[in-house]
Formats: sequence, C-alpha cells, structure tokens
Amino acid sequence: MNDEFLRDLREGLSKPQKSIPPKYLYDAVGSELFEAITRTEDYYVTRTEAGIMETVYGELPEFCPPGAAIAEFGSGAGVKSQRLVDALKPSVYVMIDVAEEFLKASAEKMRSLFPDTEVHGVVGDFSGTVALPSSFLENECRMGFFPGSTIGNFEAGGAQDFLARSRESLGKGALFLIGADLVKDEDILLAAYDDSEGITRQFTLNVLERMNRELDAGVDLSKFEAVALWNPTEARMELGVVALAPQAINLGGERISIEKGEMIHTENSHKYTRESMDRIARAAGWEVERVWTDPREWFGVFLLKAA
Repeated sequence: MNDEFLRDLREGLSKPQKSIPPKYLYDAVGSELFEAITRTEDYYVTRTEAGIMETVYGELPEFCPPGAAIAEFGSGAGVKSQRLVDALKPSVYVMIDVAEEFLKASAEKMRSLFPDTEVHGVVGDFSGTVALPSSFLENECRMGFFPGSTIGNFEAGGAQDFLARSRESLGKGALFLIGADLVKDEDILLAAYDDSEGITRQFTLNVLERMNRELDAGVDLSKFEAVALWNPTEARMELGVVALAPQAINLGGERISIEKGEMIHTENSHKYTRESMDRIARAAGWEVERVWTDPREWFGVFLLKAA
C-alpha cells in the first residue's frame, strides 16, 4: 500500500473543501493521458508553446552555450526535451518526475537518442527540494526547464515558493526557462480544459481509478463527473470531480462520506500576465531576462536568471 498516497488522501478528503494533491494525477496512466491531451485540437497550450520555442532555440545559445547542464522539472515523456537537447547539445540533462516507471522508460529513450549527453532520471516531487547530480551542479552554465505552464498548477503562493526552492536547487547564476499560459478569453480556456474528445475527463477521473487500483477504495466512478470551471477573480481554471450521488470511500479502513453535489478539487491552472510573472519571479530571487510570446499573446516563455 502507498502510505504517502493514503495519508494525503485522508487529509485532503477530510477538509471542508475536499481535495486531492495534483501530483497524484500523474501516475503512469495519468501521464500517458496527459500526453494525449496535449495532442487534442482544443488544447492549444502545447502547440502554441512549441511554435514559440522554435524562436527560443535559436536565441538561447547567447545565454547558455553548448555543453551546458539542463534539468527539466516534470519531464513526462520528454517529447519537448528532445527538441531542446538537440538544439542546445548539453553535456548533462536531468529528467525529474514523480512517475518512476514512466521516467525510467523516458530516460532510456533519451539516452538512445543522445548518446553524447549524460542523462539522469531523478524520481521526485518538484514541489519540494530536488537533489540534483554533482555533474549538473558543477557545470558552469546550469539551466532549469519547466515547460507547459505547469507553474500554473500551484496553489496561491506556491509558484513563488517553487521558484525560490528551484533557485536554491539550481544554484547562484543559474537560468530558468519557464512556459506560462497567459490570461485570455474564457471560451478558449473552457474548451481547452474540457476537450471535445473527453480525454481531460478521463485524465481527471483516473485519480479515482488509481485510488481503487492502489488502495482498494471502492470508488464508484459512475457516480462522479469531471468538471472544469473558470475563476476570473483568481485568474485560474479549477478542475475536479463532482459527486452525482452520495457514497462512501474506504481509505485503509477509514470511511469518508461524499455528498451529492460535493466537489473534490484536483487541480488549478493559473493564468498569468507579463506583470504577474515578473512580480513572483522577483519575489523569489529571479530577474526576467527575456520573454517570448506568440502573435496572439496566448502563451509566454520566460527566461529567468538567479539574482
């Protein structure tokens, strides 16, 4: 039994606003479903960022030359990494992810594609402190990579805390390349987080299936519906599941009741402006060196430098 998973679920589902930490969305199944989401027509984030990155690749060497060390936080399948490693030709590339088996397979693939690059797979929750290998820390040019607007998934104040911890992990003078989704029309956001193919629904509901697989929780998935809501006051999408009928969930012998209409919150996706990103970066000890966006300014890629 996964004791940490069980403990966090008990804590989160006992709160007045029930919640499940978003890191638990990304087991092997969830990681594969998320990769599928990025390929849907409605989810603009990945392809918009990819378009911006084609410009970024050409300009990054003026900040970080070949032979640098790169650490990607939440590397997933490493699809974006392949293009980055090919363009920058780092001597060391570190993949950090919570899904161990998924990470092992991704790291092996990267090693086969880039035999001249030292590839490390580090299993860890990047919301905490991450221990990076010495070959990374000893490199003169160190750069963190955090694409896909994952920075938007932190709770209030969490993004700033993450940037502060990452500054400590990466070291003085390090760079950090971060993708951040920008504030835009509500209809575009709602379509992106409730795609017409229904993959986002599967992704959100998978965490309930995971509870059954790993903890024998007895969750009746037919009694839940995945939801995605826009909160304009907080500039964020709010994702979760809503109970369609009352039921009880078994967590290691402890039964937790869920009422009809009650929401279990699984994830936020905050949207940023140039100003809000600059504000949290400075508060965490970073300076914004460069910003790249698409013509519609739907997405931004921010290059930070540790002050």
